Amino acid sequence: MHAANSDSVYNVIAGELKFNESLLPQSHSDNPNDTPPLTRIPAQLSGKLLEGKYFSGRVNVPAVLEVECMGPWCGGIKSGADYVVFAEQRGQELVVRANACGGFAFNDTPEVRRQVLDCHRGKACEPAQPR
Repeated sequence: MHAANSDSVYNVIAGELKFNESLLPQSHSDNPNDTPPLTRIPAQLSGKLLEGKYFSGRVNVPAVLEVECMGPWCGGIKSGADYVVFAEQRGQELVVRANACGGFAFNDTPEVRRQVLDCHRGKACEPAQPR
């Protein structure tokens, strides 16, 4: 898992990410390589923060969704869906990245939560399939 091996500080939150979907980058049919490489979208993240051994701390915080594109391929994410997100702490900013190869948001399922908790408790960090 990228976050587990990173020097960055991540907050793991199970909950809902809300943002204006009309701000998501769109691939241009006439020239797909004109898609911007990075789009920053204001978002609101609410749910439960991983504290200690459980998702227990209630949070409702502003965040920034960073959608990365490689040519016509962009990170896909839906507003209002339930995710387990790894939000990177950058100063005062909480950043959730979505890229063409997955990203840092996973569908919030019992299997994903179990894998995250196992990894957090020092067991094997088997990566789940990113959203």
